[in-house]
Amino acid sequence: FFLIRFATMIGAALGAFLINHWAASAESTMTSRWTFIILSGAGGYFLPGLVLTQKVREKMREYRNGFPDFMDLMIVCSDAGMSMEAGIERVSKELARTYPSLSQNLILVSLELRAGRSLDDALKALADRLSLDEVRSFATLLQQSKELGTSLSGSLRVFSDEMRHKRMSLAEEKAHALPAKMSVPVTVCILPVVLMIAIIPIIVKLTAHH
Repeated sequence: FFLIRFATMIGAALGAFLINHWAASAESTMTSRWTFIILSGAGGYFLPGLVLTQKVREKMREYRNGFPDFMDLMIVCSDAGMSMEAGIERVSKELARTYPSLSQNLILVSLELRAGRSLDDALKALADRLSLDEVRSFATLLQQSKELGTSLSGSLRVFSDEMRHKRMSLAEEKAHALPAKMSVPVTVCILPVVLMIAIIPIIVKLTAHH
């Protein structure tokens, strides 16, 4: 990653230098040219980090949106009498189109289970890779269900309902916060236009009378 950052910085600075050499006007000073080169290099240095951050956010959004669907499909597999291992393998194939990154992580869980890793350890490793509290809670739920001997299907259904309720609560919070976030753009962009529409005719009339 640091090599990519360094290469991007050098490439951006070199590109800025060539632009200055071929396209800069005679009026531009040496200070402005070097400022352009330095700023381009700094932009090239920080660009990979910004791209990586955006990719991480997209992945996290996919994991968070896809996990409730994963839970619903796991409930269906459990009701059909499938084991947890077989259910994870089947669900990973079902989610391949809609949530490809989540599906790949579930396929990795299936491969780890085939290699002899325990289900608890494989799910904990999945939780570490996805960095989702829901996955950690899911792993804890399975462990407790196994230790206490409770119904796995019922536990999954309760957990899925709680997750969807939490998801709806977050959506409602975002919806309630939207008017406050929109007030600033509306005030800055729309209000001046409205004032101009209201004031300009009055100014024109006053100017015409004079």
